[in-house]
Amino acid sequence: MSVLNKFCLKGKNALIYAPQFIYGEEIASGLSEAGAKLWFCGEDTEALRLLEDKLNSSGVSIEGVIEYHQGSEENAICLVRKVREKIGKLDIFVDNGSNGLLKGWTHTYEEIYEDLRRTQLGLMLTVKHIGALMAEQDYGSIIFISNYAALVGCDVHKYEDNLEKFDEDFSLTYGFVKGSYVNYTRQAAGYLGEHNVRCNCIAFAPMYDEESEDFSRAFIRHSHLKRMTSAEDIKAAVVFLASDASSYITGVTLPVDGGYTAK
Repeated sequence: MSVLNKFCLKGKNALIYAPQFIYGEEIASGLSEAGAKLWFCGEDTEALRLLEDKLNSSGVSIEGVIEYHQGSEENAICLVRKVREKIGKLDIFVDNGSNGLLKGWTHTYEEIYEDLRRTQLGLMLTVKHIGALMAEQDYGSIIFISNYAALVGCDVHKYEDNLEKFDEDFSLTYGFVKGSYVNYTRQAAGYLGEHNVRCNCIAFAPMYDEESEDFSRAFIRHSHLKRMTSAEDIKAAVVFLASDASSYITGVTLPVDGGYTAK
C-alpha cells in the first residue's frame, strides 16, 4: 500500500456524535471526501436532519441518523444495537459533544450535573460499549473533539469586547470538560490498544467564521502561524487520525491551533 492510499477511507463506516456543533460539518465533509460512509447520532434529531440535508445538497452523502441520548448505560447499549443493525462494522467513531456546553458562571447544581452527565459519564459509557464493539472487530479509531482550552487556560484579555464569548469560554464546566478529554484519551487508548482500537483527541483552534474580529485578532497575535483554523485544517486532521496513516498513533491529543499552545 502506498503512503497516499493509507489516508483513504473507502469502505470504512463512520459515526459522528453531535455533528451539529462547531467543527462537525467540516469533520463530516472530510471523512466523506476521504471515502467513508457517514452516519450521525445525537439527541437533537431535528438539528441532525437539517445538517444532513445541508450536506446532502453540497454533495456529502449521509447514510442515516440515529437518535441517541448520551448519558446512560441503557442508551449506550441501545446505540450499539442500532449500530449493529444499521451500520454493521463500525470503523470510526467521532465524539463532538464537548462543543455543546452551557454558557456563563451561574449554573445550578442540576444544570452542571446535566452537562457532566452527558459529556463525562455519557462519553465514558459510549466508549465502553462502542469500544467493545470495535474490540470484537479487532479494529477501530475513536476520536474525541476538544479545542485549545484542553491544553491551556483561556486568556481573559481576549474577551474585553466580546462578553458573549467570555460567557462561553469561562463557563463553570468549560475548562473542566475540555481538559478532561486529554487524560481520558490516554486511559481509553491503554485499555483498548491490545484490540487494535486507537483513541485520540484533537484540540482545535477557533474558526474564522465562528468568532468576532476582535477575538480573532487577539488569538492570531498569540499564535505562531498567524491565522485561525480553516475547514481544510479540520478535515485533514480528522482524516489522518481516522485512517491507517496514523495506525501506530494512539493516546495523543493533537493540537491543530497554529502553534497557539506551543508558547
